Amino acid sequence: MKDRASYASLAVGALLLAGCAGTPSGVAPLAPGAGTSATVSVSANDIAQARDAHVLSYHIMRLRDRTRDGNAPAVRKKYPADLVRKNGPIMKSAAAFNIYVNCKSGGETCWGDPEGFQKNLTSSHFVELLNQYTNASPGAYTLGGTLSLKYHTYTKLYYQDDLLTIVHAALAANGMQAGYSTIYHVFLPKGSDTCFDRTRFCYSPDRLRTFNFCAYHESVSFKDVAESVIVSIEPYQDVSGCASRASAGASALTNSTSSTLGHETFESITDPGPAFAWFNFTYDDEVADLCETFEWKIAVNGVQYSLQPMYSNHYHACADGP
Repeated sequence: MKDRASYASLAVGALLLAGCAGTPSGVAPLAPGAGTSATVSVSANDIAQARDAHVLSYHIMRLRDRTRDGNAPAVRKKYPADLVRKNGPIMKSAAAFNIYVNCKSGGETCWGDPEGFQKNLTSSHFVELLNQYTNASPGAYTLGGTLSLKYHTYTKLYYQDDLLTIVHAALAANGMQAGYSTIYHVFLPKGSDTCFDRTRFCYSPDRLRTFNFCAYHESVSFKDVAESVIVSIEPYQDVSGCASRASAGASALTNSTSSTLGHETFESITDPGPAFAWFNFTYDDEVADLCETFEWKIAVNGVQYSLQPMYSNHYHACADGP
């Protein structure tokens, strides 16, 4: 269950639970601009639009350490693991908008310092690795803004309708900015789980039998948004199976968050969906999947992190730069 085809049935199932979305928080929305922050509320329209949405494609980030729960150990990929270019879209530039869900501080602190990592990533040697796939300037990938949202669920489990409601609320607050120049990263709070609806395929570190992935990215369509919406779902990463195993410079929480955030950012840029763009069909993997079993000390604009590298066609191997 790795590629778009295998998730088509899950995407259909995700639309069937109509009653799972949470209730509005009552927080007044503030329209953000580039580089700014806003507090967002959920409206009845957000819930309705989520129920009618179509999830066009998924690609998951599997557990980094799959031996711990009895699954087969990860295979370290090597040449000929090169990615091939198909006809799907890529992101020649992208502004990232972070959506922080139910953090008491109303910002990023529940996940370490993802914003610091994203700002360092822009124009860094690390992000220059993307040039071989996009022919874009490393300065083309930026942090556009942040949105904080309070959202009520009746359990700690976020269903697909919940996630789509959150994304639509962010879209509405952000002027419906979407398409292949915008990424929305949804950060879920510590202690919460999320599953593909009507499945036992979950991020659930508290329930190992269903714990199958760390994060994922997807493309989504809403009836009132003209373009595809590119989204990554970022559960809390400082847990066994997803966390960084070492600490270089940044804290363990920041490293864990940043490594997965980098994974989903690079893959959203090179293979946002729904059609395949840069992909390895030998292993059914994207640019970050091929290297997720590694952890390196990587300097990103002078700040040291413990991160997974990304796959480079130029070197036919994992790398931290061009």
